[in-house]
Amino acid sequence: MNIEIANRLRQMRNKNNLSQEELAAKMGVSRQAVSKWERAEASPDTENLILLAKLYGISIDELLNTDSSVSPQSSSSGISLKKDDYGYQSEPVREAVPENYTEQEIYPGASVHESTSIPQGSPFGADIEEDEQKASGGFGDTVEKAGLAIGDILNSAGKKIEDGLKKAGSANGKDWESSVETFCEGLNKGIDKAGRAIERSIDKLEKKMDEKDNKYNYNYSYNYSSTGSQSGGRSKKAKKNAGSGKGGGKSMTLLDKTLPIFITGFFFLMCTIGLAHPGWTVFLLIPLYYTGKEAIRKRNPMIFCYPVFCAFVYFTIGGFLDHLWNGAAEAWYSLMWLLFLTIPLYYTVFPAIKKRNPLIFCYPVLCVIVYIGMGILLSGIGWWISERWFAFMWAPIGLTIPLYYIVLSHYRNQKKTSAGNQSTAGN
Repeated sequence: MNIEIANRLRQMRNKNNLSQEELAAKMGVSRQAVSKWERAEASPDTENLILLAKLYGISIDELLNTDSSVSPQSSSSGISLKKDDYGYQSEPVREAVPENYTEQEIYPGASVHESTSIPQGSPFGADIEEDEQKASGGFGDTVEKAGLAIGDILNSAGKKIEDGLKKAGSANGKDWESSVETFCEGLNKGIDKAGRAIERSIDKLEKKMDEKDNKYNYNYSYNYSSTGSQSGGRSKKAKKNAGSGKGGGKSMTLLDKTLPIFITGFFFLMCTIGLAHPGWTVFLLIPLYYTGKEAIRKRNPMIFCYPVFCAFVYFTIGGFLDHLWNGAAEAWYSLMWLLFLTIPLYYTVFPAIKKRNPLIFCYPVLCVIVYIGMGILLSGIGWWISERWFAFMWAPIGLTIPLYYIVLSHYRNQKKTSAGNQSTAGN
């Protein structure tokens, strides 16, 4: 991302009376990320650009409008457009644009999205959201779009050239097929050379991106004044944060480094008092701690090692009950094995909520838990009640499974149809 866009982002933040911390909190990112955007060291991805535009009440074009121009000899991606950089004479490369072609034919992906349109004179879109593509992995998408655009140009141009050779061959009485074959051979050689040159340029660009990423892994942090300008040196707090890893990225605390040692010591302590079982279950706390911490940091419950949590609860409580009262331990083990059936429920309920699609939820497993769990609980009241539950309730509970998916599918289809009708009526 160039410095003009970075300054624009900082000006819009100051115009809305927001600090970097406040803006980061509203967007759900770190303050260091906002700071890197405003220093032109990184670029917000498309989702963050949309969120910034909504926060400021402007469009993405207005947000990125800096009235800056790009030199015809270079692009913001760092790829030179001079022939002498590739072993040729120092002469600007002219864009191969066939005559009588519309802009849509030359750049078919230009109208897909306003923020990613490919301007005339920059077929690879190198001067559009370069750092955003670096940060979000969108570089491959841009290259793919550019390749499709070039392929469309070559396809259309090839058809016109073929028609021209046919007409010329017919007029001169020559074999037009041999002319087309010779032309195609030369064209293939030229495309191979161009492809190798493009591949070398992409390799150079990826190498520069890797070097830049490695550079910022040092987690340096800088102080900025209220106007967003960099102060004249690193403060003591910035140096301390840079040394301890608090400036950004993942840092290891003292507990992170010593937890396995404490767990091992606690296990041997439990063994000395005759509690080897369930004392061994404390080792299960190690993956639970690290995955739980990472899940909280990334706000992603799917990272948490829920199966290990089920094993910890099952064996720990059962072990203590075994020392206190054998009858209670037997009742626990006979019923709470159902806890392991909640594992598929855990890993399907969060995607269902996130994607707002209840069809993802593993409803049949929930039916099995209710059916077996209620039967076991009723057996504690009376065996005859439990037998009647198992004999009669399998049908009503089992029939709710197809009803669940049929009703929700019908409701979602109706909702999509009504939304489509509204959009059609609006058009």
